[in-house]
Amino acid sequence: MQIPPRTHYLRRDGPSLAYQVFGDGPPLVVAPSVPSHLDLMWIDPGYSQLLRRLASFARVLLFDPRGMGLSDPVDHVPTLEEAADDIEAVMDAVGLERAVIWATVSTCPSAALFAARAPNRVQALVLLMPYAQGTRADGGPDTIVGWDERMAKSIAAWDDAIEHHWGEGRTLAVGAPGLGGERLRRSWGMLERASASPAMIRAITQAAEEADVRDVLRAIQAPTIVLAPRDGYQPEAIPRHVAELVPNSEFHLLPAASEADGLESFFTPVVDHVERVVTGGQTARRTDRILATMMFTDIVGSTVRASELGDARWRALLDHHDELVRDHVEAAGGRVVKMTGDGSLCIFDGPARAIRCGQAIAGAVRDVGVEVRVGLHTGECEVVANDLAGVAVHIAARVCAAAGAGEVMVSRTVRDLVAGSGLELRPRGEHELKGVPDKWELFAAAGGDSDPIQVPPEAAPTHAADRVVLATARRAPGLLRLVSRITARR
Repeated sequence: MQIPPRTHYLRRDGPSLAYQVFGDGPPLVVAPSVPSHLDLMWIDPGYSQLLRRLASFARVLLFDPRGMGLSDPVDHVPTLEEAADDIEAVMDAVGLERAVIWATVSTCPSAALFAARAPNRVQALVLLMPYAQGTRADGGPDTIVGWDERMAKSIAAWDDAIEHHWGEGRTLAVGAPGLGGERLRRSWGMLERASASPAMIRAITQAAEEADVRDVLRAIQAPTIVLAPRDGYQPEAIPRHVAELVPNSEFHLLPAASEADGLESFFTPVVDHVERVVTGGQTARRTDRILATMMFTDIVGSTVRASELGDARWRALLDHHDELVRDHVEAAGGRVVKMTGDGSLCIFDGPARAIRCGQAIAGAVRDVGVEVRVGLHTGECEVVANDLAGVAVHIAARVCAAAGAGEVMVSRTVRDLVAGSGLELRPRGEHELKGVPDKWELFAAAGGDSDPIQVPPEAAPTHAADRVVLATARRAPGLLRLVSRITARR
C-alpha cells in the first residue's frame, strides 16, 4: 500500500473535497472530526498505525470535511444537510453503493442525518462521542440530557483553545482528557495549524453546536454502535442518550485515556468495534494470548528539549534514540512492538532481561542528551497482528507514567517473578493506576546492580539518503510519496 495513499479531489459546484482510498475488504467511510489533514495523519506514528489497522480489514474511504485540511475552505457556516451531502458525494465518486460509516464528535450529526435519509446506503454506523443536541440548539444547554458543570467547562475549554490557543494542541486534551503527552501535543498542534484557521474552525464547529438531531436519531435504521471513553469530555449520560434514541443500537464505554497512551492506544478499542461491524464479527487478524513482560519507555521533558534543539536536531536525536532502543531490546532477546514518537512498547519473555534492558536503555539515552522513564508489567496480553492489547498493556503503560526521569519502575507481579535474579528492587509504595482497579504496589530498580547488555554492531546500516528522507518526511507530507518511489526502484 502506498503511504500516504494518493489524494483525490471531488470537483463539483461548491467546495472541492479531498479524499483517499486504501486497503482491501468491505467498504468503510471515515469522517474525521476537528482537526483533519489527510497527509499529516500519515506522518503521525499513532495516526498512521490506526489507518494501517483499518486498511487490514476494510477498503477505507477517508476524507477531509469541507473547510478542513486539503478540502476547500468554506465561506459560511455549513449546514448539516451540506455535510451529509458531502458523505454521499465522496461515496458516489468512489462508486460505493453501501458502506459502514464511522464518525467522531463533530461529524456525528451529519453522519446520523445521512444514515437516516439514505438507509439503503448505510450498512452500519459507528458514532464516537456523539450527542443529540448541540449547545447552541434551541432551548440551550438546560434542555440537554446529561448537561452538567463538567460539560460546561469542557465547552468553555474548547472555545478557549480555538480562540486563544489554536495550534498549541490543546483541543486534544479537551476531547480526550488525559491523552496529552508533550510530544503528542506538539504533533496535534501541527495538525491543528495545518487543518484550518481559527475562523474556519469556528464556522465548522458552530454548525455542530447548533445541531439538534434527536428526531434524526430516532429514524436511523442501520445497526449503530455508540462509543465513549470513560472520563471523557462528556458526561456518560450524553452519548448514552444517543444510544437510547437510535432504535437498533448498542452502547459501550471505553477505557479512560492517560498521558502514557498514544493515539493508537486510544483508538484501539474503537477500531475493535469498527472491525467487528465491518467484517460481520469475523476477524481479519490473527489473535493469540500469551504471558509476557511488557516494557514502555517514554522520553521525559520532550517538549522542552525539542524547543532547545530545534526541529532538525531534535529529529536527529529521536532517530538516534530509536536506534538505541531497538539495538538494546534485540540484544536482550526482546522485540520492539512499536515506537510511539518519543517512546516505545517492547515485549520480553523474561522479566529480568526486560529490567536489565530498561536500565541499559536509560543509561544509553542519557549519554546522548535525554532522560527516559521505563515501566514494566508481566501479564496475559493479546497479540493482534503487530500490536498488543489487553488490560496488562494498560497497566504497563501506567507503571511507566509513575516512573521518574531515568527510573525503571516495575509492578509487584514483576518483582515476584525476578526473585533470585540479583536485581535490587526498592519499594515505592502503593499507587492508583488510572483506569485500573485497586491499588498497585510498585518498585524501582536500583542502578548499577546489573552488567550492561552488549549491543551487537549493525549488520547492514541504512543508506544516508534513507535517513534524510525518513527524517524530512515527518515534516513534509509530500516527501512520503518520494520515499515510496525510492523504495520501489531498489
